[in-house]
Amino acid sequence: MTEDAERNVRGCEPDRAEERLDAVLSRSVGEETELFAALANETRYRILLFIWKAEGSVCGCELEPRLDVKQSSISQSLSKLRRAGLLSRTKEGRWRYYETTELAEELLTLLASKTQASKAPA
Repeated sequence: MTEDAERNVRGCEPDRAEERLDAVLSRSVGEETELFAALANETRYRILLFIWKAEGSVCGCELEPRLDVKQSSISQSLSKLRRAGLLSRTKEGRWRYYETTELAEELLTLLASKTQASKAPA
């Protein structure tokens, strides 16, 4: 059997498979590890969810009273979430405003849909 015929039998689409493989291989393992490490901490995850659900940007000063976490922990968490590419920040004078990035929104939407699907009655 020729290679093309074998691919057709298995249903493999070489172009699509190569595109997916290229996308995976083009990511830095370090970047992926940093992303998942940022999500693996309860405080950081709660901060990310709070900012994602907020309408518009959130000032860093709004997080401490709402999350019952010390300001130093919030500052470190925000920095780690920014380095992981999950938050963007704008500065206005002494205030810092945070918004979720497209990457964070895609991940959180996916997680929310998977969680809802797993809770649905069988």
